[in-house]
Amino acid sequence: MFKVILLKKVFKSLSFFISGAIIVSVLVYTVSAFAESRRGVKLPIIMYHSILKDESKQGEYVLSPLDLEKDMLYLKEHGYTPILCQDLIAYVYSDKKLPEKPVILSFDDGCYNNMYYVLPLLSKYNMKAVFGVVGTFCDKATEENDPNPNYSYMSWEDCKNAYISGRVEIACHSDNFHTMAKRVGSKRMGNESYDDYRSAFMADTLSFLEKIKSNCEIVPNTYVYPYGAVSDDSTQFVKACGFKVSFGVEEKQNYITKDEDCLYRLNRYNRTSGVSTEDFMKRVLDE
Repeated sequence: MFKVILLKKVFKSLSFFISGAIIVSVLVYTVSAFAESRRGVKLPIIMYHSILKDESKQGEYVLSPLDLEKDMLYLKEHGYTPILCQDLIAYVYSDKKLPEKPVILSFDDGCYNNMYYVLPLLSKYNMKAVFGVVGTFCDKATEENDPNPNYSYMSWEDCKNAYISGRVEIACHSDNFHTMAKRVGSKRMGNESYDDYRSAFMADTLSFLEKIKSNCEIVPNTYVYPYGAVSDDSTQFVKACGFKVSFGVEEKQNYITKDEDCLYRLNRYNRTSGVSTEDFMKRVLDE
């Protein structure tokens, strides 16, 4: 009889403990969800450029295929899901769901090695990425027809094939603003009037849109600022060209809300060589 009473007391205490734990878990989840709804969905964006095996060329904007694969494995093992900008647009504009831990893998400049190394890795790990290509670079690659991962850029046919794969979103990295000469990227020049800047920006961007539509039948939804160079007026011109998302290069975290403006000038972390995957990802994902 004593054992039965003791067991009942133990069971009652255990039930109380379990109930308390459940209540605490629910409260933590509720508070977390409320905080997220106010601040937004955390969205780290990683900025890659060229991917090469040659160690002598690796540096601030060149990473090895092995390090890229380690990055992908890390993300997969830690429950992150690479998404496309169309997923962000669907979330903000149409209230579609995002995965629990979204991340964007972006690749600037449209290097041919992105086709050669990146696309196979995306397929291997069932991931997606955004390729920002430059119109005049694609023109030259199409004309020369010399696909080489060491120095070539993607042709228009490469852009089309990457898009058709379903793993890549093609973004506008300008038509001919990828320069540090007279004009720095898409930025307004110091002595340039508002009207002249608007005309130059629109002409360059519309030229890109015409080329990619005629060559690839693609209508990009994202503008990637060359060198991250922007001006106060840039966003209104980006919107006027029909883009719903734009990427900058400031290294800090993004929080996505239901406000459409939160999708412009998104921040990105540049992936340099010489830093371990663990150190880089902890800085990007834990910030």
